[in-house]
Amino acid sequence: MSATTSQNPAGSYAVASDGTRIYFEAFSPRERAEARAPVLLVMGLGANGRLWAPVVKRLLAAGYGVIAVDNRGCGHSETPLRPWTTRTMATDAVAVLDELGVGRVHVWGGSLGGMIAQEFALDFPERTAKLVLGCTTGGLPRLDLMPRAGLLRILEAAFRSLRPATDPDQRVRDWLRRVTAGDFAAQCRPGDDTWAAVAGMLEVPTSGRGFALQLLACARHSSWSRLPGLAMPVQVHHGTADPLMPFAAGRELARRIPGAEFVAYEGAGHALFLERPEGGETILAFLAEHEAQSSRGVDFALR
Repeated sequence: MSATTSQNPAGSYAVASDGTRIYFEAFSPRERAEARAPVLLVMGLGANGRLWAPVVKRLLAAGYGVIAVDNRGCGHSETPLRPWTTRTMATDAVAVLDELGVGRVHVWGGSLGGMIAQEFALDFPERTAKLVLGCTTGGLPRLDLMPRAGLLRILEAAFRSLRPATDPDQRVRDWLRRVTAGDFAAQCRPGDDTWAAVAGMLEVPTSGRGFALQLLACARHSSWSRLPGLAMPVQVHHGTADPLMPFAAGRELARRIPGAEFVAYEGAGHALFLERPEGGETILAFLAEHEAQSSRGVDFALR
């Protein structure tokens, strides 16, 4: 695959094991350190890969190739009729890597994407160099880690996906108010990188059926008992003011993973990668640490 930039991604499709077409975009920096594994970005509930735009820009500037996936049920990917699981979505990501001819990757997932990333790392450890988990959990069955307010907000988001506001700017405002910390949502304006990323994501709205089936996969996810099996380096990020996934869930997630590093963000909401860009430096340092050792002998190039 030819090299691309963040302004000119190579959008394409991979075919999952059940025949579902999974859309992805692959980005290569103009100058890339050959030893660096690309970063696989996995988005959360109802959101597509356009929302990763600020992160893609930062990773490219640091010399990393990037692969952003539209999960089944949203974006340009197909929505099958039958329900699926987070493990299914992890195998979708593998189909994308196989289509690209990529071996191991760093995996970065947020929210539902963090659950998918856990399944990817658990089922395909040989393809996981490092794992970054943001604003996520080991499973909603731990209802003590999912208070009623968070569940109500998720259901509200599902309802609004069926009846979105007609004004594009209002759709962006509604999304920010549901997902991010109040102070951050209030300061966002048209023209900001965050505003542009959310607007781009909402240009390809998620159907009610796609949202419902993703939510079902989210509700069925449970990795708590398997987390001790993660042997690769793991970094867990969580905001103390997350309105959807309580801070305690992230802290417990890190506690269950041997050697995991936990990074807390005081006053941050659910969209950490948008709200706290300074966290990107922490993640870049984590990815760069021992990069040569983790990538030795593996071809990571985006072709």
